[in-house]
Amino acid sequence: MAHTLRGERSAARARLAEYFRERKTRAGVLARRLLNAPAPDDAVLAEHLIRERRMQSRIDGSMDGGLIGTAWAAWELLQLEAPTDQAGVVRTVGFLLGRQEQPGRIFGEGCRPYMHERRLCSHYLGGFFSAAPEEHPLAPLTFPSGVVVSDERGARFAASCFALRVVIRAGEDRREGVQRHVASLLDLDSLWSWEDEAWTPDARLFAFGAIASAPLAQRDRAAQRRAGVLERQGPDGSWPGADPFHALDMVLQGPTPEARAAVARAAPLLSGLILEDDALEREAGEERGLIALRALTVAG
Repeated sequence: MAHTLRGERSAARARLAEYFRERKTRAGVLARRLLNAPAPDDAVLAEHLIRERRMQSRIDGSMDGGLIGTAWAAWELLQLEAPTDQAGVVRTVGFLLGRQEQPGRIFGEGCRPYMHERRLCSHYLGGFFSAAPEEHPLAPLTFPSGVVVSDERGARFAASCFALRVVIRAGEDRREGVQRHVASLLDLDSLWSWEDEAWTPDARLFAFGAIASAPLAQRDRAAQRRAGVLERQGPDGSWPGADPFHALDMVLQGPTPEARAAVARAAPLLSGLILEDDALEREAGEERGLIALRALTVAG
């Protein structure tokens, strides 16, 4: 059995290596770094991609006027190792920070009796990002990893967690609004209770990824919340009800020993998914392939 599992993992890595071998994209550059097989022009390509994203931003710092597209552009720049004080990073992250506490965030916006009772109002929550005005529906919302959030409340929550993860990665974790957002996630007891059907497994994993690099003062509580999610991993390596690639993407955000062990347990499942005939040709195939390669690299 162990020999078979090693063989599947090796075959999955080989398929990913072939898939990313000549891709002139951010994912291609990052994948070849993980494979220790950089192309001769990868350094030049990375610089080109950084310049390209900077040039595509609008005067307000956004990519398309939206939170998700701008957050993803900032994340791509940071993954390509653009410095946090680089113009493209500063502009895109500045746009994101400007969306904090704006109308349409739903969470921490106003107060009604039923919201107050569930601690979902402005008296308890703060720092959330608005992805769009409330009159502009978001759902269904597809994220770069391919995970789809179908309900409006969940889409706005996931978008805010997505943006929070980016601004923390960009070094903005000392901001009061950012720390309040992290604290709000940590204080939402229902979010971390797997039995509470108000939250989907994918929503919990968005929060898991967002608090992976919590500010130092909040790190112990964040570790406790994350431990509860890791305990929910099933025998097959999945998180029941969650998109498997999204789950691994979020778990990979915090490379603790416990998280690495969870990734290793998911390696057989992931290898099987990658070896499916059309796995890398589906929508978001490139990003999912990169997630899988990162996971298999961590799993060893």
